[in-house]
Amino acid sequence: MQIHRLPIEPMTAEAFAPFGELIEPRSRPADGRRFFPIDFQIDGRTTVDVIWQPIEGRRFRLLERHFNVTQSFIPLEGASAVVAVAAPTDLDDPEAIPRPEEVRAFLIEPGKGYAYRTGTWHSLDRYLLGPPGASFVILNVDPNPTQVVDYAERFGVEFEVDPSARAANPEAS
Repeated sequence: MQIHRLPIEPMTAEAFAPFGELIEPRSRPADGRRFFPIDFQIDGRTTVDVIWQPIEGRRFRLLERHFNVTQSFIPLEGASAVVAVAAPTDLDDPEAIPRPEEVRAFLIEPGKGYAYRTGTWHSLDRYLLGPPGASFVILNVDPNPTQVVDYAERFGVEFEVDPSARAANPEAS
């Protein structure tokens, strides 16, 4: 089994744009409050849940994508975490699967949420960088048709989030 180590990139609006958008103020003017709409789309019944994610391992082999939601996560408390993503592929082609070298890892800092574009490939979990864990609000949909790919079976690859490797160039990974 080959281990594909993922360097951690800062989650900036520009770097994350191929995968979705950040849920944060785009500016903080002193002259009054502002609203910043998020492109949240669903086909089904909206669900809102809180997820507790304990600190566990940082290796994984599964990526998934959703066909009818811009699934969103908002950190509530706890340690910084990392999520792995790959750009959406053709939703009508179940064989349109990102290559392992197309998978990137982003740092989720407290106070910064994110919304995946419909069809964005992503790790099933968030990988915590410190104890004891973290909790997130998840905006989702029911039903939620999903495709899951096992990269160990498909490519002979297991991913590992590597906290010691910070991506120097956000486009390199």
